[in-house]
Amino acid sequence: MADILQILQQFLCYGNSDCINLFNQYSYKPMEGLFYVVFFPIVFIVLFIFIVSSSISPNRGFRALISVAVFAFIIMQGWYYLFAMLGKFWLYLLVFLGFIWILIHTFVGRGKEEGGGAKGRSLGGGLVGKAMSRIGKDIRGDTSRAEKLIDRAIAEVAIIEKAVNRGDTQAWRMAASAIERLNQLRNEYVGLLKGPGGFVMGGKLKHYENKIDEAIKKLQNLQQKAQKMAA
Repeated sequence: MADILQILQQFLCYGNSDCINLFNQYSYKPMEGLFYVVFFPIVFIVLFIFIVSSSISPNRGFRALISVAVFAFIIMQGWYYLFAMLGKFWLYLLVFLGFIWILIHTFVGRGKEEGGGAKGRSLGGGLVGKAMSRIGKDIRGDTSRAEKLIDRAIAEVAIIEKAVNRGDTQAWRMAASAIERLNQLRNEYVGLLKGPGGFVMGGKLKHYENKIDEAIKKLQNLQQKAQKMAA
């Protein structure tokens, strides 16, 4: 029994001196050590990982992959000692995890009832899915408003053109202000659509960039024409 505890110590402690000392405290009580520094901590870790992974995806294979990866990370970072220290308090920890489990499934279950069927079983039924869905709606709403502002700014080009044709000597100021406004709207629109790494997340970026370029080019010509009239 002591040999088994020694083998588990080498695997679970991964060179952590505090963890090794904790195992050595049970060298004369290997059976008690198997429960307090091996069985109870591992049960706690597995339950903790299970609760976290269940809120990320309903797919069992994906959850199993996450669980194995997180467990390996805990071991390799030397964090097992922290869980082993809590071995004697495993009953209180189980009650705490149970409370977290109830909270998570209260929100997730409510999302399933509202979504229904396959929608409720999808990633959107989890807390992460809800957050991503809300972020997606916010992005779509913001880009829609930005596109409307760009369309309005482009529509003002026709008004400026009429002012130039009427011989308005201040029309060049209107053109300069419109150019500045379109460049500002372009930067805001690009900022909404481009995520980390510069990847475009949606929208009609190329379409609106072309429309803005055409409008600015026309405004520049009108500005030059109006400045000649004012000279």
